[in-house]
Amino acid sequence: MATIPLRHSITRVSPVRAAICALVGVTAIVHLALGAMTSVMVATQPALVATMGGAAALNVMAALFYCNFGGYVVLGAALYHPALHRFQHVVRWALVAYTAVTILAYFALAAGHYDAFGFADKACEALLIGLLVVEGRRTGR
Repeated sequence: MATIPLRHSITRVSPVRAAICALVGVTAIVHLALGAMTSVMVATQPALVATMGGAAALNVMAALFYCNFGGYVVLGAALYHPALHRFQHVVRWALVAYTAVTILAYFALAAGHYDAFGFADKACEALLIGLLVVEGRRTGR
C-alpha cells in the first residue's frame, strides 16, 4: 500500500504576536460589554438615562461601543490573515491609528467621568500600540 507523505507546517507564534492578539481581543470584548450594558440601561432605567443625557445620546454611545468592537475584530483578524499578508504593514498602522483615536475619544467623551476600568482599558490599548510599533520595526515594515 502506498502512503502519501503529508506536509506539516508548524507556525510559530511570537510572544509579541500572541500579546497583540490578546490585547485586541480584550479591548474588543470590553467595548462589546460596554455597548451591551449601555443598551440594557437605556431599555430598563429611563429615569437614570434621563439624567445622563437622554436615550438618544446613550444610544449613540452604545452604537459607538459596538462599532469599536467591530473595528477591533476586523482589524485584528486582518492583521494576521494569510490572504492579507501583503497588506499587513498597512493594517498594522491602521490598527495603531484606530487604537490611538479610541484612546483620544475616551478622554474627549468621558469628560472628567474617568474610572479605573476605563484607565485599565486605555492602558491595554496603549500597550497594544507599543507592541504593534515594536512588531512593525522587527519586520522592517
